[in-house]
Amino acid sequence: MASYVLWANKGGIGKSTLSFQLACKYARVHRDTPTFVIDLSPQCDVSRMLLGGGRWDGEAKILELMQQPVRKTIYQYLRECVRDVPNGQGWPSVRNFVIKPNDGRDVEATNLPDNLYMICGDFDLERATHDIESLSQPPKRGGLVPTGAYYSRYLLPRTFLRKAVEDIEAEYPGATVFIDTDPYYSVVTTHLGLLAAQNLITAYSPSSQASQYAVYRSLEFLHATGYSLSDDIVREKALYPEPWFDSRDQQLYVPPVNVPTLSHVISNMTTSKAAVGEPRYSQPQQLHRSVINAVTSEINNKLTALNQTHVPQFEHIWALQRLGLICDYNGIDMSSIVAGGRYSQPDSTEMYRVDRSADNQLQMDAYNQRIEAVVNLL
Repeated sequence: MASYVLWANKGGIGKSTLSFQLACKYARVHRDTPTFVIDLSPQCDVSRMLLGGGRWDGEAKILELMQQPVRKTIYQYLRECVRDVPNGQGWPSVRNFVIKPNDGRDVEATNLPDNLYMICGDFDLERATHDIESLSQPPKRGGLVPTGAYYSRYLLPRTFLRKAVEDIEAEYPGATVFIDTDPYYSVVTTHLGLLAAQNLITAYSPSSQASQYAVYRSLEFLHATGYSLSDDIVREKALYPEPWFDSRDQQLYVPPVNVPTLSHVISNMTTSKAAVGEPRYSQPQQLHRSVINAVTSEINNKLTALNQTHVPQFEHIWALQRLGLICDYNGIDMSSIVAGGRYSQPDSTEMYRVDRSADNQLQMDAYNQRIEAVVNLL
């Protein structure tokens, strides 16, 4: 099993679109692999795309899932964890929250790969933060025969999503999981996403210096001595060594959690400029190429300074431009766009026609090739 969390400490760099496109492409390339998307962002952008985008009212589909008697969303899963795990009711079954996007999409919408699954986002997700932070720290177990709950109120809830990923592996052997997150490091749910996956995929825009610095800060938040998530885990494990117990004196099973390894750094929304005699999309334009080289060097230096020995893969993905908006609005990935096709667009009642020009075909092929190049490295 492989698990990836997509996180960047900066909004507006196309992370949710990247999550959607990567998951869809991965499912297409690996037809026999159950491919999961867990939406851990309160904006629910990736869920909206998976359930049909704006064209097929993906937002209404999310609200329908939120209103079911058993609320089939990530918020309900976390809510049940907070309610049941410390109180001896056991872990919720992840099976109750897994859906196939194709089962929830409009019957007229273009199908996504059939091996694609999701745990839907929830517009009330930030309420889970309040629930988690309200969890009290139990007193130490005591007595001649020790009784009482015992765990770290900080660390226990940060294992909740890791347990869901473990259960997905048990229910769907060989599955691959992609987790989309909120950009804010301070939000508890972001920690849950980071600690649930083995690998971190981060992204930046070569046209945004702020997004590049956000990547460097992200590494410090994860690994810097004295104030990082890694340090927090070590501290809590030392303060509250296992075994842990729930309020019924039953020993708690708690999945091990660790900060994910930075596996991929993606220059997203990269533009191309061919050198003399080269085809278009053969390489990034010179300014973006210089930025990619500088970011690569800075990240490797930062990892060394933080005593991290792994070397991530550095890749770039082309800017989607107008076709990206068409994909998001129609809830389809670039593999579903065809030359000559007509697609709804959010800012016009007229259909957008993808003409059959060589330039359009080249753009679609180039983007799909870049996405597939990243998927082949996962």
